[in-house]
Amino acid sequence: MNIEWSPALIIMNIAYALTLAGLAVRNILILRLLMISAQIILITTGLIFGNVIIVFWNIIFIIINLIQVIILFKEKKPVRIPERLQDIYKDRFEHMSEREFLRFWAMGAKKIILGGIIIREGERKDSVFIITDGKALVKQNLNTVASLGRGDFIGEMSFISGRKASADVSSDGEISLHAWKREDLTHLKERDNTLWIKIQQALGHDLVAKVHKLNTLLPMKRRV
Repeated sequence: MNIEWSPALIIMNIAYALTLAGLAVRNILILRLLMISAQIILITTGLIFGNVIIVFWNIIFIIINLIQVIILFKEKKPVRIPERLQDIYKDRFEHMSEREFLRFWAMGAKKIILGGIIIREGERKDSVFIITDGKALVKQNLNTVASLGRGDFIGEMSFISGRKASADVSSDGEISLHAWKREDLTHLKERDNTLWIKIQQALGHDLVAKVHKLNTLLPMKRRV
C-alpha cells in the first residue's frame, strides 16, 4: 500500500509522535506540555482538512491541559512559612512539607479567649486548638496536672479517641489559639488521606509528649 506523504499527513504524524513521547515520560509537567504541543499541531491539521471535529476536541484538550499546567506550576512555586510560625512548624509539624503545613494552618482560624474554661471535663468540643500565645492549665479534681504553652495542642485526646474530655483546660488570662473544626479535619480524610495521616501524627506526638511529661512529674509530686 502506497502512502502519499502530504505536508498535512506529516504534520499529523508529528502530533501522534509527540503524544507517544508524552505517554512515555514520567514527569507529569513534561507530559502535559508534549500533549499541548501535539494538540496544537492536530488543530492545525484539522484546519487544513477543514475538519471541525478535530479542531473542537483538541481545543477542549488544550484548555484542560493548560489548566493542569498552571496548577502544576503553582504547586512547584516555592512557599515560605511566616517567621511567626517557624517555631511551631519546626517543633510540631516538621514531618509535613511547608506547603502541607500552610494548607493545614489555613484550614483553621485564630481564636482569642480572655480567660476561663477552654474545655470542660466531660464535654466533647467541636474543635482542636493549638496555643499560639499565653498559658493554659490542665486540671483534674481541682488539681493542676499540667501547664501548656505555645505550640501545645488542646483537645487532641478527645479528637483522637472520640471520647469526652477527661480534664478541665483553662486559662487565668488572655490566650491566643488557632482552632480547627472537628468536621473540617474529618472531611480532610476523604480529600487528602496523606495530609490527614500527618495531622494525626502531629496530634499523636503531642499526646505522647504530654503523657511522658505527666509521668515524669507524678513521682516528683509524690516526693513533695
